[in-house]
Amino acid sequence: MITVKCPTCGKKMVWDDFQPVDVRCSKCGERMNVHKELKRNIDIREHGEPGVRFYCPRCKSVIKRRWFLKCPNCDYWVFGPFVFYDKLAIALLIGMAYLAFSAVYLIYFH
Repeated sequence: MITVKCPTCGKKMVWDDFQPVDVRCSKCGERMNVHKELKRNIDIREHGEPGVRFYCPRCKSVIKRRWFLKCPNCDYWVFGPFVFYDKLAIALLIGMAYLAFSAVYLIYFH
């Protein structure tokens, strides 16, 4: 059994060997070839979205996404265009954001 995602609506469909290779999505009616969609899903899983590559600002290696990720090559935390070497910096950033949102809540909504 193989799970493929419809390229139009994103619905996940389960396919097994007893079904034909060309199937139709039950939600949007899109016809698709299971073998081609399986190859496309594998490429997306391994390389991210097609045509989009993100690079670590510190070591310039390719990373999967740009937000909240530890670079596998240089062990820096990537948070958007910024990098953090240690977990302490992330904890301080989250703490400051919490304090800022708490202050806004207390001033305007309490």
